[in-house]
Amino acid sequence: MLDVMINDRPALVRDSAAFIVFLERIWKARDIDAALVWEELDERIRLADELRANGIRPYKGGRFRSTKLP
Repeated sequence: MLDVMINDRPALVRDSAAFIVFLERIWKARDIDAALVWEELDERIRLADELRANGIRPYKGGRFRSTKLP
């Protein structure tokens, strides 16, 4: 979190990558295919992009709500 607070972008990139590696280890230990997680994330991003393109803002408690939003 400190990386965000002091705007240390290179450190944030390194720490984010390390976190993703850690998550992938957890997924592997729980027999979860990492590709399924990445597909889920891609779908959430696609849906958010589609909503924005149609002028729909995905505000919590607002006009449109989905668990698929990033």
